[in-house]
Amino acid sequence: MSRPDERFLVVTDHGRVLVVVRGDKGALEPDLLDVRRYDDAAAEGVALETPLRAFAAKMVDLLMARGTDALPMSPAMRDLMIKEKAAEDLRRIERAARALTASE
Repeated sequence: MSRPDERFLVVTDHGRVLVVVRGDKGALEPDLLDVRRYDDAAAEGVALETPLRAFAAKMVDLLMARGTDALPMSPAMRDLMIKEKAAEDLRRIERAARALTASE
């Protein structure tokens, strides 16, 4: 089931980026996030800036909301997979922010 994309303005050590959580992707898919360069036009309608470290809790919530109960594994293993995916996505956001600001 596809849902609307969700957009977040995330502040990293390297600057601001727009993080789009793709509505057509599942929780554990590698291309769930699309990290884009921040500019006023891209961030239109995004009212809140979130520091990357605070976004970590939001990532877990976003992943859980994507229907992870259907994953064929124990609840403990599922929680571990979700936490690892959230950590991986946070590292991906930070790397993308570094690359985007380096190219400015």
